[in-house]
Formats: sequence, structure tokens, C-alpha cells
Amino acid sequence: MKTTLLALVAMLCLTFAASAADISGKWTVDASAAPAGGGRGMGGGGTYEFKVSGSALTGSVTTQGRGGGDPVVTQIADGKMSGDTFTFSLTRNGRDGTPTKTEYTGKVVGDKLEITFDMGGRGPRTITLKKAE
Repeated sequence: MKTTLLALVAMLCLTFAASAADISGKWTVDASAAPAGGGRGMGGGGTYEFKVSGSALTGSVTTQGRGGGDPVVTQIADGKMSGDTFTFSLTRNGRDGTPTKTEYTGKVVGDKLEITFDMGGRGPRTITLKKAE
């Protein structure tokens, strides 16, 4: 009885672990699925690098600097992974130097990621990411 119970618990743990998506790695905007206006700019463009450990999501987003300047790397904060969905935030300095926090929600859709964010006043936008080659 004890062995059967342990086997059942082990199987449930493996099933739960297998159901959580692992989005670790580098992702880029899928241009073929980009919204009107391209998905570029402060909220949508760049390279997303995710690291998943359990339910914790960390990583960074690298975007091209203004006017073709050096790339800007922004660390992901408040990242959480739950099954096929995830959330995180980015805080960047606006043009006037004021920090601006943007909340992101995402989900795994096949071999791509759909991420929705609202940069305040512009309404929500959704971009699609594909695994970087």
C-alpha cells in the first residue's frame, strides 16, 4: 500500500512538471504575425531571453538604443510561470527620464508565445514571439 501511494505521488509530480511549459531561451518578434505598426518600440520589439525555474520567470529584454544607439538590456521583474501562461514586468526610463513600468501577460501557443501589454494610453497590444535561431 505504501509503495503504491508513493508511486502515485511520484506520477502526479511528474505529470505536473511536464504540464508546465518551459519557455527558457531567446525569443524574437515574429514579423509575419506582428501587429500593424510592427511590434517595435519600447513595448514590443527586441530579443526576449527567458529563464524558468519552477514557477519563477527571470531574464531580460534587449532592444536597440534610440537613434541606432547601443543596445539597451532591461531585466525582467515580477516574473511568474503557471502552466502555459506567464506574467512579468519591465521598468524603463522614458524620454524624460521618468521610470515607466509595463506589465506583460503571455501564453504559449504551439511553438510560439503571445504576449499582451499596455503601455498606458495606447491600449493593449499583442505581439507574437518565435524561438530565436
